[in-house]
Amino acid sequence: MRFFIILVSLLTLNLINSQITEENSVFIDKIYDEALSNGKSYEWLDYLSNQIGGRLSGSINYERSVKWGKEELDLLEIDSVWLQPVMVPKWVRGAPEYAHIETRPGNNISVPIVALGGSISTPSIGISANVVEVKSFKELRDIGRDSVSGKIVFF
Repeated sequence: MRFFIILVSLLTLNLINSQITEENSVFIDKIYDEALSNGKSYEWLDYLSNQIGGRLSGSINYERSVKWGKEELDLLEIDSVWLQPVMVPKWVRGAPEYAHIETRPGNNISVPIVALGGSISTPSIGISANVVEVKSFKELRDIGRDSVSGKIVFF
């Protein structure tokens, strides 16, 4: 008898849970439909992309986008909108750099170079090494570490 009561209870709970899940699903569908029909997502994306532009962390455009986003949320009259202080890395491009390529002893050419953000800087005395050109990561793997150790790899 006890087993029967437990089984009926579990089946009843399962039925109630499935009804709640169905109601939640219908409610979520209504929110989704409302957002697609009357939402401002595309307008906001357009504004962020075309009026504010790139938003690297710590940049002026990043600050503008945060301020704009808070103002937009305030206009929606949401109960609570606030900003929290967040520490983010900030990368600032240094002075332009040039590589001096020695094509033969005493004959140098200067070419502008650029590094990826977050790269370590070149020492003030520069670097000097032979250059190995590769056209792919596969080619780099194939020639092996010993072939490029102590050299500059040029893709």
